[in-house]
Amino acid sequence: MHLKDHDLLQLDEEYIKKLGANNPAALTNLTTTLLDDLIEARNRLNQNPSNSSRPSGSMPPWEPGKTETEPPSDGCETEDTPDDDSDGTPKSPPSPPKADESDNTSNSEASKKPGRQPGSQGFGRTQKLTITETVDHFVRGCVICGCEYFPEDDQSAYTAYEVVDLAYGDPEKPRVELINTKHLFYEAVCDCGHHNRETPPRIDQSGDWEGITLTEWRLVGAALASLIVYLSMEMRVSRRGVQLFFLDLFALEVSVGTIQNTIIESAAAVAPLEKVMADDLLKEALMHADETSHPEHGKNLWLWCFISSTTALFYVGYRTSEIFQILTEDGYDGWLMSDGYQVYRHFKKRLRCWAHLIRKARGLRDSLSPVERRYGKRILAIMEDELMQAVYKARKGGLASAHHSIIEEHRESLDILKALCEKMANSKLKKTRELGKEFINDWDAIFRVLELPMLPLTNNEAERRLRHWVLLRRISQGTRSAQGSRALALLASVITTCRIRLASPLHYLRDVIKIRRSGGPAPPLPSIPDSISERLAPLSLKKYLPDSLIEHTVQCADFNQAVEIAQAA
Repeated sequence: MHLKDHDLLQLDEEYIKKLGANNPAALTNLTTTLLDDLIEARNRLNQNPSNSSRPSGSMPPWEPGKTETEPPSDGCETEDTPDDDSDGTPKSPPSPPKADESDNTSNSEASKKPGRQPGSQGFGRTQKLTITETVDHFVRGCVICGCEYFPEDDQSAYTAYEVVDLAYGDPEKPRVELINTKHLFYEAVCDCGHHNRETPPRIDQSGDWEGITLTEWRLVGAALASLIVYLSMEMRVSRRGVQLFFLDLFALEVSVGTIQNTIIESAAAVAPLEKVMADDLLKEALMHADETSHPEHGKNLWLWCFISSTTALFYVGYRTSEIFQILTEDGYDGWLMSDGYQVYRHFKKRLRCWAHLIRKARGLRDSLSPVERRYGKRILAIMEDELMQAVYKARKGGLASAHHSIIEEHRESLDILKALCEKMANSKLKKTRELGKEFINDWDAIFRVLELPMLPLTNNEAERRLRHWVLLRRISQGTRSAQGSRALALLASVITTCRIRLASPLHYLRDVIKIRRSGGPAPPLPSIPDSISERLAPLSLKKYLPDSLIEHTVQCADFNQAVEIAQAA
């Protein structure tokens, strides 16, 4: 680069016009220098993992980047890809397919999914573990005549399976033990002549979980399944990493396919809880909403997060208003904190995140354009130095002060800011114009906090909850199917909700999987503490939780308490 920031700060439209009138040769030299810098900047922007030393993970998930095998963008042939063999003999054109040959082979190869194909030969488990316990499942009654007496000595085992599971410890006896339980199923002949067999429960799923069966006939037990989900989702460990973890720690061989199937089955087990979490969200006085990109096998989708003081709910879908079917005008009557995305605007009781606006204003302040710098400084002086400090001061005065509107005290500054934004909306500078329009479109939502200072200023709660799953996305590069996306959203919802309620997602998932496999309904979500002291009571958990989670719990509890006081008044 020839021109530094110091040089660009001195350039504007007026300076260039004056230079062209007084010194055309200098203008030509400046134009040539700017062209060289522009070419160099464009070359840097066009770098990707296939044409530079940039790592593959540096590309955004919605831009997979070009590969070395792709042709140049102008469609020209390159000289380093000759159309002949290495010995100089031209290649003969490919022979056309025979009349009796069809494209079925090529089509099937192209559409073949990874993994074992349906109908292909399977392979049994080769690792043999020592059986630590045997459980007998005797026939308990005749399904024909209702007879309930079958002597155990007269019954014979006809099938069996083994379940590898973990035994968790407790505070008095910390431990983790690998157990291998053999389940024997018996058959017996009733006096009525009916041949009875005891079988494990089997619940076939439908809808999004078509082809998934919840049954106790599984190699992976409930506790081991919950640990697989915990490592994959909460600890962000890859499938291969989970495989190595069990091999190194327990000398247990678990295939990648078994790990993946366990995660999908666990998601199907917690699926009924989605409606429960949605209902809990709609009861809250304040909800935060945010979204981030999420690739799904070539499709550019979004991971949505809705979070309150007690519940978190995630969805994967397109960036459209259809995602708000659970949050209709009739269904949710609380405050919704969000960013500036237009699909949120149909909510009447909406709040805008100030952090997004202040970051954009700082971007203008740090711009190389003198006009943008002036706009950025004036916005920050009003919002950050005056209005934000006024909100903080009102909150320090207690609940009574936090319910007192301060908007009239700052009416003059708001009028100045609005006139400034209207002027910015007509600017020819793109960033300035977009920020001005954003202020005007969301004016009421932005400054509603001045009418009720107890309302939050930022959408940090949703941002923080999404950050964990953004890191997981960067590691895994998204999901590979619609079922995988549903599994991610459901498990993320349950795990985050357990964390907000200061409960262990590991133990709760174990209980859900165990009960659902046996044919029972999903157990209730961890209870919601009634007060701040109860929420912070488990000091053993508090030591290991981030300060942001404790702060979120206290702030949300204060907000709900303030809403109750305001409604009573």
